[in-house]
Amino acid sequence: SFAVSTAQIESLPLSGNRNFAALTALTPGVVGTNRLGGGGQNNIMMDGISAMDTGNNGQMLQMNIESIAEVKVLSQGYQAEFGRSSGLQITAVTKSGTNRFHGSLYDIEDNSDWNSNSWANDKNGDPKTVSKTRTWGYTLGGPVGRPGGDNKLFFFYSHEYRPSSSGGNL
Repeated sequence: SFAVSTAQIESLPLSGNRNFAALTALTPGVVGTNRLGGGGQNNIMMDGISAMDTGNNGQMLQMNIESIAEVKVLSQGYQAEFGRSSGLQITAVTKSGTNRFHGSLYDIEDNSDWNSNSWANDKNGDPKTVSKTRTWGYTLGGPVGRPGGDNKLFFFYSHEYRPSSSGGNL
């Protein structure tokens, strides 16, 4: 098994695919989202509950990476609770509120204006493709009641917005 901690999730640069399942690539013996030697379909669980779409056997939800506290990956030697599939067993745990208010605010931008034209487009005299993506988001967590007191109820909220535009593909 291999675990990616909260500190690692917050510190690692994740470009393009900001899906917690992409963190499986950090697991020894795993290439992309498949273990070495094959292994079949992966199983994804979120807070102990299956997050698999039984219609297409794929990931049912894509949680905001800022709301994930830990990702654990099992590549072999599974317990009986993971009897659904023979691939990777990916388990994610979401963050929760604490006795102090905390949060984050972020803005991630990818803009094709910052890139040069591809070699093939340049040789053919074609314009470069247009792709603009932004990911805005925030998280907020804390106690329900007096901060720093003897609270037993907490909250955590995370939101992400991804506007994008693309075009010019030949």
